[in-house]
Amino acid sequence: MSEWVSETWPLYGGEKLTLAPGEVHFWRLLPESDFVQFLPPHERSRHDRMTHAENQSGYAMSQGGLRRIASLYLERDWRGVDVLRRERGKPYIIEAPEFNLSHTVGQVYAAFSSHAVGLDIESVDRRVNAPDLAQKYFSPIEAAHIAAQPENRINALFLRYWVCKEATVKLSGDGIYHGLRDAEISLGTDGWSEGFYRGRKVRIREFRLSAQLMGALAAWDTFSVKGFFRI
Repeated sequence: MSEWVSETWPLYGGEKLTLAPGEVHFWRLLPESDFVQFLPPHERSRHDRMTHAENQSGYAMSQGGLRRIASLYLERDWRGVDVLRRERGKPYIIEAPEFNLSHTVGQVYAAFSSHAVGLDIESVDRRVNAPDLAQKYFSPIEAAHIAAQPENRINALFLRYWVCKEATVKLSGDGIYHGLRDAEISLGTDGWSEGFYRGRKVRIREFRLSAQLMGALAAWDTFSVKGFFRI
């Protein structure tokens, strides 16, 4: 289905970050890193009001970590990084590369690219009522494909469709509520799959981050992952 990606990504060492057309950098944000220091006052206040430690950690990683990484590409202090929102909530930063984040089981990953990307990562242990959800939210062809599988393969196949679909709607900026039913997926066998979203073709790379994590990265155009960093 897809290649394995090493969990031992190199720690970012301060090198200059550049993205050529079609390139993607993949970041792993470490829970033990002090991302709280990169939160502006209003976000720090929200962080401090949270009562659950895991929620606090996830918020600091996603919001503080995002500003920290963007500041490296922009070569400016993180305080000069303003996170804005498009119409349906997709974040962006003026002059910074395109990016997308995904949270799962206490971890945060980010993709930064020269063009729009969508990223989703899920635990392979996630269990859902796959046939029922597929009937409600997937295309008839996708739902039939899932229903035709042996029982012990249904959940894994559903999750493959799910990460590809969620990456696609995150790419579009419409979000799951507005776009999930319009994301149609044709699963590949070599790690590359195809999507179609409201008449537009989507290129999708499936991958495994570990034995427990699977994911998909989506873009409108051909792309390649050229850098892995942890911070």
